[in-house]
Amino acid sequence: MSIRRFILKGKESMIDHVKSVNEFGCIYWVTARNKNMNIGDICYLFLSGKDHNQIRYRLEVIDTNCMRDDKCCWHIPFVGNKPCYKLIPTAEMYQGNDLSREDLEAIGINRYVQYKELNDYQISFIDSYFQ
Repeated sequence: MSIRRFILKGKESMIDHVKSVNEFGCIYWVTARNKNMNIGDICYLFLSGKDHNQIRYRLEVIDTNCMRDDKCCWHIPFVGNKPCYKLIPTAEMYQGNDLSREDLEAIGINRYVQYKELNDYQISFIDSYFQ
């Protein structure tokens, strides 16, 4: 099975993903029919809000059917009874300003995308910021 790479968009007004990484060493992402990720797949997390509006994390899927444990990171009412993916960072949080919506549009990623499998060119561009 080959490793696939995806982009995910996280709204910081809903969940503080940075706090989740800092406190738990991971983030959780609800499974859904339109998201088919496997253990070992890589996800780039675009954070919108809180002065982020960039891809900030490169994460690896380590579990595809777990329950979330991040209630303290939620800004909206907690929904913890749905199966989730568990993802861990594979690099430090990106602190720059070169993975914005505009930068991603320049490599063919729609600014409104919530979930998308990436092509080799997009992966190479994004990965160059996580060395």
